[in-house]
Amino acid sequence: MSDDPIYDLISSYLELPGIMAAVLVSDQGLVINAAQNGGVDTELISALVVDTVESAQRFGREAGVGKLDTLSVEFEGLAFLLAPFDRDVMLALVALPGTFALGSGLTR
Repeated sequence: MSDDPIYDLISSYLELPGIMAAVLVSDQGLVINAAQNGGVDTELISALVVDTVESAQRFGREAGVGKLDTLSVEFEGLAFLLAPFDRDVMLALVALPGTFALGSGLTR
């Protein structure tokens, strides 16, 4: 346990299989808090989260499917799960590919 309860909360995601980092990202793309197992550029990911979320929100508006809830993106090298944490804060989970695939068993 640390003296930072928010860090303790997000670092608990690292106990889940495949999770490499958990990052709280401000609506300005800044790292609010981060926990990782190493090898993840949390500053870069945070900066890119804002544009990614804005594009997904625009998709929801234009397609008339409602407000963005959760977004998962998978690349050859990494997978990302973006979810609202607070009104102006997103939780970004960075994981190994396949971690968030249907049937992966990852629940929180």
